[in-house]
Amino acid sequence: MAASAKAKAGIPISAKLILTTSVVVALAVAAATWFSQHSIAELSADQVAQRRVSGEAAIGRQAALVAESIGNASAHAIANNQYSDIPPELEAAIREDKAGIHQLQWISIADATGAIIGATPNAPSSAKLGELDKLLPAGEGVAHARIGTGSDWIYSSPIKIGGNTIGKIRLGVTSSGLEAELAKSLEEADAAAQASRQRLLVIALVVLGIGVIAAGLQSMSIARPIRVLTTQANRIAMGDFEMRVPATRRDELGVLARTFNFMSDAMVQLLAANAQKASLEKEMELARQVQQAMLPPAHLDQHGYFKVIGYCMPASSCGGDWWMYRKLSNGRMLLVLGDATGHGIHSAMIAATARGAVEALAAVDERLLTPDQVLRAIDQAIAMVGEHNVLMTAFAAVFDSTTGVLHYANAGQNFPYVIKLGHTRVLEEASIIAASGNPLGDRNIQVEIRRGSLQLRAGDLFVLFTDGVVERANRAGKLFGDRRLRSALTGQPLPDSGALIQLRDKVLAALDRHAEGQVAEDDITFVLCQYDPPAQRASGRGNAA
Repeated sequence: MAASAKAKAGIPISAKLILTTSVVVALAVAAATWFSQHSIAELSADQVAQRRVSGEAAIGRQAALVAESIGNASAHAIANNQYSDIPPELEAAIREDKAGIHQLQWISIADATGAIIGATPNAPSSAKLGELDKLLPAGEGVAHARIGTGSDWIYSSPIKIGGNTIGKIRLGVTSSGLEAELAKSLEEADAAAQASRQRLLVIALVVLGIGVIAAGLQSMSIARPIRVLTTQANRIAMGDFEMRVPATRRDELGVLARTFNFMSDAMVQLLAANAQKASLEKEMELARQVQQAMLPPAHLDQHGYFKVIGYCMPASSCGGDWWMYRKLSNGRMLLVLGDATGHGIHSAMIAATARGAVEALAAVDERLLTPDQVLRAIDQAIAMVGEHNVLMTAFAAVFDSTTGVLHYANAGQNFPYVIKLGHTRVLEEASIIAASGNPLGDRNIQVEIRRGSLQLRAGDLFVLFTDGVVERANRAGKLFGDRRLRSALTGQPLPDSGALIQLRDKVLAALDRHAEGQVAEDDITFVLCQYDPPAQRASGRGNAA
């Protein structure tokens, strides 16, 4: 069985824990790296954008200052028509820019009519300037606009004297230097990000390695007690309950180990209890077999003119109900029925003691087997059993087959019936033998036994039963009772011996129908005895004594 369990085992739990932890750590590190790099990239882009805006603003201010300075210097020459003085001023401004920030590309000055009166060599033509002027916003003062989508700009500013506009200066400005600087900054940021990625990768590998090692240690710490529990489970499956698993941990595995040990102890106790129960059940079954063997056989028997058949079923394995008959000389027959208090082994032993007392009395002298002597022998026998009173109700009768006379004695037993058989051999009216007494076995009071005799008529049916019959209850708690018992007996035909067997079975069927599946709480015993001589005899009844 252990081999089968091993064959079905899949990936070890330690490997699963290591793999799961590694994947989780790797995903966490990758996510952290991506977010950090993404944040760095966004931050670098934002910084470049801010620097571009501020740089372009600074270039604009510088260009406005240059335009104002050159315009002021050129205003006198324009006013005096000294246009030859303008080009040197423009070239000087270009040379100064090249020696400095290198932003000016060209300069062009026009008079009030728009004619170009001075320009640097690389300045646009008048037509091109006209197109560029369209990019400028309307209004007076310094205006600027980007040329296309690149880094070139055009700045325009009026030249005034005394509030009168006498010309216009246009500047070609480039922000390529700023863009180069920003590109360099971006490259530096990318290089820093790359270095950061490399550092993060190293850190991630270190963290991943630490996570894998920690997961391995933790998984081994978890898997080791699980393997011990698995080994113990296999041992238990093989029938070994001696081994216990260590239960020193204070986590869930420790609780599981203590629970497992408790389960092992409980299983040991349960197996011992089951073994004891099985032994007890075996002993109970043997006791049941012995008790059943002491009862008369289930088939119909006949002695002289008396036919007898009975039924006895304990409520548990053994019971306190018992009955017997003994064939005597001269066609006589002894019939005894007893009911010890309770049911089970104790009651069965009392019943066996009572039967033994009858057998012992018969072994001494058959003439001692009178109903009164039989009950007194039973009383003396069971009164000596145990330390406490054990009571038993009992009824004893001696049938005389030649005369049909019934001599009886009763010690607390239910009143038996005598049911008359009609001319059509159908059971008719039922009468009771109202003779009672106190139960047997009571050491504190003197036993009182009621005796009597009765002349049976041909065909009469004598019915003897214990209280378990009339006290059979259904699910609603309603008892079977004497009325239902008499109803089950009367009106039934008895044409032959087989009909007496059928009558017993019909009474049992009536009991089962009434019970509706409810388990009997007391032993059930009843006996049917019919006086059936071949010829009609005179009938007569004696009085109870």
